[in-house]
Amino acid sequence: MVINKLARRLYTFALALVTLVIAWSILSFHFFDDFAIVDENNLLENTQVLVLLLSLMLSIRTAINRVRKDKIISIFFSFLSFGFILREIDLEDFDLPTWIIVLGSGSGRTILLVTIFSAIVLYMISKRRYYIDLTKVFFRSKIGASLFLSGCFLIIGSFFEDINLHSSVLIEECFELVAYALFFRAISVISRREIRTSRHI
Repeated sequence: MVINKLARRLYTFALALVTLVIAWSILSFHFFDDFAIVDENNLLENTQVLVLLLSLMLSIRTAINRVRKDKIISIFFSFLSFGFILREIDLEDFDLPTWIIVLGSGSGRTILLVTIFSAIVLYMISKRRYYIDLTKVFFRSKIGASLFLSGCFLIIGSFFEDINLHSSVLIEECFELVAYALFFRAISVISRREIRTSRHI
Protein backbone atom coordinates (compact mmCIF):
# COMPACT_ATOMS: atom_id res chain seq x y z
CA MET A 1 0.00 0.00 0.00
CA VAL A 2 2.83 2.40 0.87
CA ILE A 3 4.59 1.86 -2.46
CA ASN A 4 1.28 2.37 -4.30
CA LYS A 5 0.80 5.78 -2.67
CA LEU A 6 4.44 6.70 -3.31
CA ALA A 7 4.20 5.72 -6.98
CA ARG A 8 1.01 7.74 -7.50
CA ARG A 9 2.45 10.81 -5.82
CA LEU A 10 5.73 10.59 -7.71
CA TYR A 11 3.95 10.13 -11.04
CA THR A 12 1.59 13.06 -10.37
CA PHE A 13 4.59 15.20 -9.44
CA ALA A 14 6.59 14.10 -12.49
CA LEU A 15 3.66 14.65 -14.89
CA ALA A 16 3.03 18.16 -13.56
CA LEU A 17 6.74 18.97 -13.63
CA VAL A 18 7.24 17.75 -17.21
CA THR A 19 4.17 19.65 -18.45
CA LEU A 20 5.28 22.89 -16.77
CA VAL A 21 8.90 22.59 -17.90
CA ILE A 22 7.99 21.94 -21.54
CA ALA A 23 5.47 24.81 -21.58
CA TRP A 24 7.94 27.20 -19.93
CA SER A 25 10.80 26.13 -22.20
CA ILE A 26 8.78 26.72 -25.37
CA LEU A 27 7.59 30.09 -24.03
CA SER A 28 11.10 31.14 -22.98
CA PHE A 29 12.72 30.05 -26.24
CA HIS A 30 10.22 31.57 -28.67
CA PHE A 31 8.94 34.62 -26.80
CA PHE A 32 11.74 35.62 -24.40
CA ASP A 33 14.63 34.57 -26.66
CA ASP A 34 16.14 32.53 -23.84
CA PHE A 35 18.06 30.13 -26.09
CA ALA A 36 20.25 28.96 -23.22
CA ILE A 37 17.34 26.96 -21.85
CA VAL A 38 18.30 24.10 -24.18
CA ASP A 39 21.96 24.12 -23.14
CA GLU A 40 23.68 21.34 -21.24
CA ASN A 41 22.89 21.30 -17.51
CA ASN A 42 20.01 23.73 -17.93
CA LEU A 43 16.30 23.38 -17.15
CA LEU A 44 15.29 20.80 -19.78
CA GLU A 45 18.24 18.48 -19.29
CA ASN A 46 18.15 18.78 -15.49
CA THR A 47 14.45 17.87 -15.53
CA GLN A 48 15.22 14.84 -17.65
CA VAL A 49 17.81 13.71 -15.11
CA LEU A 50 15.40 14.29 -12.23
CA VAL A 51 12.69 12.16 -13.89
CA LEU A 52 15.26 9.44 -14.53
CA LEU A 53 16.45 9.55 -10.92
CA LEU A 54 12.85 9.13 -9.78
CA SER A 55 12.55 6.23 -12.23
CA LEU A 56 15.66 4.59 -10.83
CA MET A 57 14.54 5.04 -7.24
CA LEU A 58 11.05 3.63 -7.81
CA SER A 59 12.19 0.73 -9.99
CA ILE A 60 14.79 -0.33 -7.40
CA ARG A 61 12.20 -0.11 -4.65
CA THR A 62 9.86 -2.33 -6.67
CA ALA A 63 12.65 -4.78 -7.53
CA ILE A 64 13.51 -5.45 -3.88
CA ASN A 65 9.93 -6.48 -3.13
CA ARG A 66 10.56 -10.17 -2.44
CA VAL A 67 6.95 -11.31 -2.84
CA ARG A 68 6.77 -10.40 -6.53
CA LYS A 69 7.63 -12.83 -9.32
CA ASP A 70 8.00 -10.15 -12.00
CA LYS A 71 10.88 -8.32 -10.33
CA ILE A 72 13.15 -8.97 -13.33
CA ILE A 73 11.14 -6.30 -15.17
CA SER A 74 11.86 -3.76 -12.45
CA ILE A 75 15.52 -4.81 -12.47
CA PHE A 76 15.58 -4.17 -16.22
CA PHE A 77 13.89 -0.79 -15.71
CA SER A 78 16.54 0.02 -13.09
CA PHE A 79 19.23 -0.85 -15.63
CA LEU A 80 17.60 1.34 -18.30
CA SER A 81 17.20 4.23 -15.84
CA PHE A 82 20.87 3.98 -14.87
CA GLY A 83 21.93 3.85 -18.53
CA PHE A 84 19.80 6.86 -19.45
CA ILE A 85 21.22 8.84 -16.51
CA LEU A 86 24.77 8.13 -17.67
CA ARG A 87 23.69 9.20 -21.17
CA GLU A 88 22.36 12.54 -19.96
CA ILE A 89 25.06 13.40 -17.40
CA ASP A 90 28.60 14.32 -18.40
CA LEU A 91 30.56 12.99 -15.45
CA GLU A 92 33.68 14.75 -16.72
CA ASP A 93 32.10 18.05 -15.65
CA PHE A 94 31.98 17.02 -11.99
CA ASP A 95 34.71 16.74 -9.37
CA LEU A 96 34.53 12.96 -9.05
CA PRO A 97 37.15 10.25 -8.56
CA THR A 98 38.84 9.26 -11.80
CA TRP A 99 37.59 5.67 -11.64
CA ILE A 100 33.96 6.84 -11.53
CA ILE A 101 34.50 9.07 -14.56
CA VAL A 102 36.22 6.23 -16.45
CA LEU A 103 33.40 3.79 -15.65
CA GLY A 104 30.61 6.26 -16.36
CA SER A 105 31.74 7.73 -19.67
CA GLY A 106 33.02 6.67 -23.06
CA SER A 107 34.09 3.07 -23.56
CA GLY A 108 34.03 2.47 -19.80
CA ARG A 109 30.33 3.24 -19.73
CA THR A 110 29.72 0.91 -22.67
CA ILE A 111 31.60 -1.94 -20.97
CA LEU A 112 29.77 -1.34 -17.68
CA LEU A 113 26.30 -1.33 -19.28
CA VAL A 114 27.04 -4.36 -21.48
CA THR A 115 28.27 -6.27 -18.42
CA ILE A 116 25.14 -5.47 -16.41
CA PHE A 117 22.86 -6.25 -19.36
CA SER A 118 24.63 -9.55 -19.99
CA ALA A 119 24.19 -10.56 -16.35
CA ILE A 120 20.45 -9.86 -16.55
CA VAL A 121 20.09 -11.80 -19.80
CA LEU A 122 22.09 -14.78 -18.47
CA TYR A 123 19.85 -14.93 -15.42
CA MET A 124 16.75 -14.83 -17.63
CA ILE A 125 18.15 -17.61 -19.83
CA SER A 126 18.47 -19.84 -16.76
CA LYS A 127 14.67 -19.65 -16.40
CA ARG A 128 13.89 -18.82 -20.00
CA ARG A 129 10.47 -20.45 -20.32
CA TYR A 130 9.01 -18.38 -17.52
CA TYR A 131 10.65 -15.16 -18.66
CA ILE A 132 9.66 -15.65 -22.30
CA ASP A 133 6.03 -15.91 -21.17
CA LEU A 134 6.46 -12.93 -18.84
CA THR A 135 7.97 -10.85 -21.64
CA LYS A 136 5.03 -11.64 -23.95
CA VAL A 137 2.51 -10.60 -21.28
CA PHE A 138 4.55 -7.47 -20.54
CA PHE A 139 4.61 -6.22 -24.14
CA ARG A 140 0.86 -6.82 -24.49
CA SER A 141 0.18 -4.68 -21.42
CA LYS A 142 -0.21 -0.92 -21.03
CA ILE A 143 3.21 -0.89 -19.39
CA GLY A 144 4.80 -2.37 -22.49
CA ALA A 145 2.90 0.15 -24.63
CA SER A 146 4.30 3.03 -22.55
CA LEU A 147 7.83 1.68 -22.93
CA PHE A 148 7.33 1.30 -26.70
CA LEU A 149 6.02 4.87 -27.00
CA SER A 150 8.94 6.10 -24.90
CA GLY A 151 11.34 4.51 -27.37
CA CYS A 152 9.46 6.06 -30.29
CA PHE A 153 9.75 9.56 -28.80
CA LEU A 154 13.48 9.06 -28.20
CA ILE A 155 13.99 7.96 -31.81
CA ILE A 156 11.91 10.84 -33.20
CA GLY A 157 13.79 13.31 -31.01
CA SER A 158 17.13 12.00 -32.24
CA PHE A 159 16.18 12.87 -35.83
CA PHE A 160 16.29 16.58 -34.95
CA GLU A 161 20.01 16.34 -34.16
CA ASP A 162 20.67 16.42 -37.90
CA ILE A 163 17.97 18.93 -38.86
CA ASN A 164 19.10 22.52 -39.26
CA LEU A 165 16.24 24.36 -37.58
CA HIS A 166 16.35 27.28 -35.18
CA SER A 167 14.47 25.25 -32.58
CA SER A 168 15.79 21.78 -33.44
CA VAL A 169 17.56 21.36 -30.08
CA LEU A 170 14.46 22.52 -28.22
CA ILE A 171 12.30 19.99 -30.10
CA GLU A 172 14.83 17.21 -29.48
CA GLU A 173 15.04 17.94 -25.74
CA CYS A 174 11.25 18.19 -25.38
CA PHE A 175 10.77 14.86 -27.17
CA GLU A 176 13.35 13.28 -24.86
CA LEU A 177 11.60 14.67 -21.80
CA VAL A 178 8.25 13.28 -22.96
CA ALA A 179 9.97 9.94 -23.63
CA TYR A 180 11.36 9.81 -20.10
CA ALA A 181 7.96 10.78 -18.69
CA LEU A 182 6.38 7.82 -20.53
CA PHE A 183 9.22 5.64 -19.28
CA PHE A 184 8.49 6.75 -15.72
CA ARG A 185 4.79 6.08 -16.28
CA ALA A 186 5.58 2.47 -17.11
CA ILE A 187 7.64 2.13 -13.92
CA SER A 188 4.91 3.80 -11.87
CA VAL A 189 2.25 1.41 -13.17
CA ILE A 190 4.33 -1.72 -12.66
CA SER A 191 5.17 -0.65 -9.12
CA ARG A 192 1.43 -0.80 -8.36
CA ARG A 193 0.45 -3.79 -10.49
CA GLU A 194 2.36 -7.05 -10.82
CA ILE A 195 2.71 -8.59 -14.28
CA ARG A 196 1.44 -12.18 -14.03
CA THR A 197 1.79 -15.19 -16.30
CA SER A 198 0.22 -18.62 -16.12
CA ARG A 199 3.62 -20.32 -16.04
CA HIS A 200 5.31 -20.78 -12.65
CA ILE A 201 8.89 -19.71 -12.07
